[in-house]
Amino acid sequence: MNCDQTRMNPRKFLQSMAVSISVLCLAACESIPSNAFRIPESSLSTRQMQTREYTELNDGTILSASVAVLQDMGYAIDEIEVELGVLSASKRADATNKLEAFGTLTVDAMQCVFTLMLACTRKHYKEIDDVQDIRLTLIVGPQQLGGDVPVRITIQRIIWDKAGRLSEQETITDPSVYDAMFAKLSKAVFLEKEIAWTD
Repeated sequence: MNCDQTRMNPRKFLQSMAVSISVLCLAACESIPSNAFRIPESSLSTRQMQTREYTELNDGTILSASVAVLQDMGYAIDEIEVELGVLSASKRADATNKLEAFGTLTVDAMQCVFTLMLACTRKHYKEIDDVQDIRLTLIVGPQQLGGDVPVRITIQRIIWDKAGRLSEQETITDPSVYDAMFAKLSKAVFLEKEIAWTD
């Protein structure tokens, strides 16, 4: 048998490769669950909670009203991109739970007393939540066909304990927080509209 007979025909080689790749693709397609690309219901409800629509306004008016509201609430405007309709703001606030702090101080005091002042480490006191950094992002979406402009707000917070360690980080999902925020924004937007009409 000569060397030429042991070589595979390039055409047969390409056909066998194509068949192998097709089989792998079909196997991969079968392993993807039918609901893999479906958005969970919880995500949809969260998005609805974080979004409101405003009529007869443009991006600039909404962003201007948002800046006024956030500054009144003690936020510092970190970044604003008028062309993209994006605004980010942040503030630091107290995160101390007074009841938790009292209980923790009591535990530390009892530890000092029972160990005759030998184990006064204030260990529990250092674990009390101290401050929180709140970060807010506001996105003004493109105007819809009916003239409505969607506005979405997301709020995250990072909590630090008395020792300066990260205690918790979370996205705020309390509907009352977003309701209060949008109520203030709606008043500011109304004022912006009134000013625009009188000019």
